[in-house]
Amino acid sequence: MFFSISQQHKNNFSYFYQLGPFSVSTDAGWTEYKKNNYHILYKGYADSEPLDSAIESIIEQNEPTRLGNFCALVFDSTTLKIKTDRYRGFPIWVESGKEITNLIKLDHTVWTDSLIEIKPDLTVNETKFDVIGPIDTSYTTIDQVTADINRILEIKAQAFTKTIQRPIKSFLSGGVDSLLVYSYLQRYTDDYEMVQCSHVDYDEFWLKNSGTVRSFWGYNQIHHWRESCVLTSGAPGDEFMLRSPTTVSVFLKFHEKNMVDLLNKDLWKDCLHYTYFNLPKHQAIFSDENALPNWDRTQLIWNLCNILVNDWQHWHIGNTLTWTPLRDLEIAKLLFRLPVDDLLGQIMNSDISCRLIEQNKPGLTKVISDQKNSGNSMKNLVNFYFSNLAKSAQ
Repeated sequence: MFFSISQQHKNNFSYFYQLGPFSVSTDAGWTEYKKNNYHILYKGYADSEPLDSAIESIIEQNEPTRLGNFCALVFDSTTLKIKTDRYRGFPIWVESGKEITNLIKLDHTVWTDSLIEIKPDLTVNETKFDVIGPIDTSYTTIDQVTADINRILEIKAQAFTKTIQRPIKSFLSGGVDSLLVYSYLQRYTDDYEMVQCSHVDYDEFWLKNSGTVRSFWGYNQIHHWRESCVLTSGAPGDEFMLRSPTTVSVFLKFHEKNMVDLLNKDLWKDCLHYTYFNLPKHQAIFSDENALPNWDRTQLIWNLCNILVNDWQHWHIGNTLTWTPLRDLEIAKLLFRLPVDDLLGQIMNSDISCRLIEQNKPGLTKVISDQKNSGNSMKNLVNFYFSNLAKSAQ
């Protein structure tokens, strides 16, 4: 879902459109739409309905309310607006008077809580909105949080499997998040392909920009097909399921705990994230002795949510869309309502994620890697993959 808005088409892109005075360059997979005074390009998916059906109401909204992972470039005869889902999954960079893009970093970053309107001279007006929304600081239980997250993902998976209008592909990496998303997919449909190899089709945009695209770490792990399809993705599960070293470190420090100390306890010696959290780059984060501001719990949660919504990872490429149902602040907010001691099992061992997987398909957690992101992270998938390969051959 890459684009550039400037005064002339960019040769490193593969598709070109003229929206009034704006030259728009894109990768593959965008839809062009004209109605009344509107000239629109859009791409992605909405959680609740097909994007084609939702686009007219999306362009009329002042603030984004729909969830999903989409972008609409809307020219209304005077200005161009960038309309997205509420938690916008991609960066926007601006060099005023020259270019607005999400492919290369420019002078100014437009954060997720900003709506932008582009004038014909390529200057930009930014309007802030409350992307994070209300914060509930009341405490709840693991059972209730598990049930509430389950309901969020049930609704998303049901809508996705009913409304998506392209082939679905699923790849398991041995990680918890890809397996969690897959567990909801297989619960509601058997109309999908299990991808059993790394797959990257070259198209014009990929060949011209592969090095630039791979500078975003999420695109070092992506699959790509030239044909229209959607790939299920566990991103950004580490962050929104509260296992990212940055957010975990802040959360624990607020509660006067430290990951270095936790990893030295016998209770967590065999936890799923032991090796991952012990990586030198993560130990440096956990060992940071700088004091936090004097926050209350509302301020803590707000600041953690602000980190999450500005952590951009997967925003589609070419004709391959990525379904990212875990990218939802309401999931993170539910986890933040747990007392810290109740949340340690999720932080250290993905306990809540595993409970959800087992509810969907008992026994499926056996294919999770012994250690997150360790050297042989796919070894427990052997029987699962080869049994699926045998079924597909029948």
